[in-house]
Amino acid sequence: MRTFFLFYIINSFVRSPLLAVAIVIAIFYLGEARYTGRYFNPANFMKRRSAIGELRQAIADNDHDVASHNDLGRLLADAGKFDEAAVHMRKAITRMEESPETNFYHGLCLLRTGSPEEGRRFIQQSLTLNPRYDYGTPQIALAREAYERGDHHVALDWAQRAVKLNTSSVEGWVVAGEAQLANGNTAAASDAFARAQSAYNDLPHYLKLAAKKWLKEAKRAAKLIPSGT
Repeated sequence: MRTFFLFYIINSFVRSPLLAVAIVIAIFYLGEARYTGRYFNPANFMKRRSAIGELRQAIADNDHDVASHNDLGRLLADAGKFDEAAVHMRKAITRMEESPETNFYHGLCLLRTGSPEEGRRFIQQSLTLNPRYDYGTPQIALAREAYERGDHHVALDWAQRAVKLNTSSVEGWVVAGEAQLANGNTAAASDAFARAQSAYNDLPHYLKLAAKKWLKEAKRAAKLIPSGT
């Protein structure tokens, strides 16, 4: 009903049903994106697409260019294309085994493509090479993997390592809260979700957009905890 009323009001101004529909869709998209932090950024999309195209060409010209394999694998993994990314990270790791980034992304691809034990080993190696690499991202990846396979104590350990390294990690506090809740520690879970919200509030404005989806998750999870626990 509210959607129809909004459409009616907009259409009465623009006098074009198609344009009114487009405006309504844009309003709802922007409202949802503002709440979740999931905006589509055309400039970033085109920049990443251009970089991927250039790296593909570099590899076509020289398949032994492991730096290009590494960068392409990283971009593809960040885009969620782990199967394709894994192909390039396998080639990169053969000559970049001392790189924390290469070890992390290679391990992440392995986690996402059905080789969790090997994936964990490479991510842990990235932390051996640089314990502060990406300020908690590897620890969160290991925490999430442990949580998904039901090892909630290990998940909590890695999540706590993540937030110890980076107290501003909203995602880290959310994962810690989820692990605490799975372990039956409702008071600790409630505290972790509260810390996630506090961490979000303390972030500079330019970092809040990416963290907004974790803020939403923290609020949702906190509501599931019975009051007085």
